[in-house]
Amino acid sequence: MPALSSTMTEGKISSWLMGVGDKVDAGDMVLVVESDKADMDVESYEEGYIAKILVGEGETADVGAPVAIIVENEADIASVSAGSGAPAAAAAPAAAAPAAAPASDVDAIPVMMPALSSTMTEGKISSWLMGVGDKVDAGDMVLVVESDKADMDVESYEEGYIAKILVGEGETADVGAPVAIIVENEADIASVSAGSGAPAAAAAPAAAAPAAAPASDVDAIPVMMPALSST
Repeated sequence: MPALSSTMTEGKISSWLMGVGDKVDAGDMVLVVESDKADMDVESYEEGYIAKILVGEGETADVGAPVAIIVENEADIASVSAGSGAPAAAAAPAAAAPAAAPASDVDAIPVMMPALSSTMTEGKISSWLMGVGDKVDAGDMVLVVESDKADMDVESYEEGYIAKILVGEGETADVGAPVAIIVENEADIASVSAGSGAPAAAAAPAAAAPAAAPASDVDAIPVMMPALSST
């Protein structure tokens, strides 16, 4: 289950847009997740075949928990489907010490470095598609991130105004680290820009004990539950 916001801790699967055996390309929408704010289509950053769905429609999963398994080779679907569990997710990088936060009366929302693959631990910002002062709507592409596999446009799941960019083009940030700050009110941009830090990210939920993994010779990729909002 992916994290589509900085404070989302769990998500409910409204529907699966693909099923076992379906071919998935990077960028395909594979499921719809209901968060504390809205229903959002969730895309895949991997390509392969859906081998097993671990969390069904109407069920809930913690952010970071596997909800499905993708395999690279269609021939591996049967062996994964016959198994009982999911591959263990890679451990999240240790959280950096939070920087100083903006004034407490400012509704500041951090834009986090997303995990664009199941093995990514950090990402490099190739370019910012928006700048300080720009109005952002949910679904707008705000930056391009270079991961260990490809460059990907990253969308915002929040709306507001970009108040501060914390990680510049060509710089690297750990997955889950804040890279920019969005404020709800345009009038708050100046106070955040004058500050020195970012709001602290919410602590990630404790990882569940990993289930039994498929056969070690199968290239299995977990689809994770995202976070869809800042709360």
